[in-house]
Amino acid sequence: MRRLAVVLFAVFVAAGGVVAAGVTEALAEPDAEPGVVENTTEGRFKVSEGWGSSSYGLGVFGKNYRFARPSEDPGLAQFKVEIPETANYAIYARWPKVKGLNDSVPVGVETASGTEWTEVNQQKNGGRWVRLGVYEMEAGDDYSVKFSRQTSGDDYVAADAVKVKKVSEIAASSKEASRSDGPEAASERVSASAQKGEDVVKEARKWSGVRYRLGGESRSGVDCSGFTMLVYKKFGVSLPHWDEKQYRKGAKVPKGQEKPGDLVFFNEHRRGISHVGIYAGNGKIIHASDYFNKVTESQMKYLDGYVGARRLL
Repeated sequence: MRRLAVVLFAVFVAAGGVVAAGVTEALAEPDAEPGVVENTTEGRFKVSEGWGSSSYGLGVFGKNYRFARPSEDPGLAQFKVEIPETANYAIYARWPKVKGLNDSVPVGVETASGTEWTEVNQQKNGGRWVRLGVYEMEAGDDYSVKFSRQTSGDDYVAADAVKVKKVSEIAASSKEASRSDGPEAASERVSASAQKGEDVVKEARKWSGVRYRLGGESRSGVDCSGFTMLVYKKFGVSLPHWDEKQYRKGAKVPKGQEKPGDLVFFNEHRRGISHVGIYAGNGKIIHASDYFNKVTESQMKYLDGYVGARRLL
């Protein structure tokens, strides 16, 4: 492990890092405020194989931080945080200020509706708390914040510390609202939600026949993730032009509970997510198919390697 830290230090120096031989910043003392967990907190942090540790860099929180190369396997670094009561919480993360870190690190937060993923640029804001967002989280004590190695590029992923801070109570749940508003109001909400999904399907069908073009993102040609990106853009949802990264968006949908408008993903070649489409209902998807060389509607059962679905609306 010591050798690994030295290797990382050498890589950072070779990359023009901010650390020079024999020069380091005094390590920051861990915050006394509640809700903070760092990578050396006993019993509250765990990593998969492949993660090293280092104390080189500026703004290191506590004794050190963990680092790893990107990988097709998520290879998670996970922080166990205590959520005293179901409420809305702001989640913060830290990484050191040092050259050689990745600009698109996936960070997942376990919410009341499933894992929500966001990407952070670790080439910026090193050595400070960075707010990831506000999430509805359920009461409990679990590994709720996780850093993934499943990212593009060759730069390192770092995991140093996280912080959880309550910001507000949860508004009345949809179940409570259903009781107070009456069955008619609850039915209207369900119908509105379903209508949004149907609207996505209608928009997707407008692309039928557009030719398949790898890397395309216009009416002159689209690939699978370019197609889903452009359809959802109509509904104010910003998606990356990359099927694997789209899989980190929205809420996870249990198998068999897909609804029209959900994104559905496939691992056709057993090398990771390779295809995405829009669920149209009745076991069908609308997708930009390289096999048919166009945007078409197909029976989902004929596509290999179904991975799962994500709900964005």
